[in-house]
Amino acid sequence: MGLIAKIKGIEGYKKYLKTLVLSTALAFGMLYIAFGLMFFAKRGNPVPAHFILLIAAIFFVIFTVFYESKEREREKEKRKGKESYKPLLKGLFLAICATFAFIAIWSGVNLMIDYGFELIGGIEAFISALAICMIVSMVFLSLLKPS
Repeated sequence: MGLIAKIKGIEGYKKYLKTLVLSTALAFGMLYIAFGLMFFAKRGNPVPAHFILLIAAIFFVIFTVFYESKEREREKEKRKGKESYKPLLKGLFLAICATFAFIAIWSGVNLMIDYGFELIGGIEAFISALAICMIVSMVFLSLLKPS
């Protein structure tokens, strides 16, 4: 099967498919964040403050534990017993960003459910915006690849 796949030129199709799926998912995320910002401008905050605080706390715990585990792996033999505040600050920053993105995407989905495609001028405008977001997300993915 390996020889046939090489002949047909589809050996690397998984790489292309993975990149296409990731680019499309990022594009939908960017698009719904933009719609969420439109929702904030039209109606204000759709989520009560106590739910936003709960979401931020969950993200804070997740990201802080992630960075603490990375810090422990990296500095196991260097500083035994010393606590670092860097994982807390990194966790807080990412929690704020992730909370904003989550609430914006939630609001964007609500806006699309309420108004549909009439909000942005029809399905043609939605597809055009999605295409632009796919191009931008592919550029971001290309810039983030290690060289």
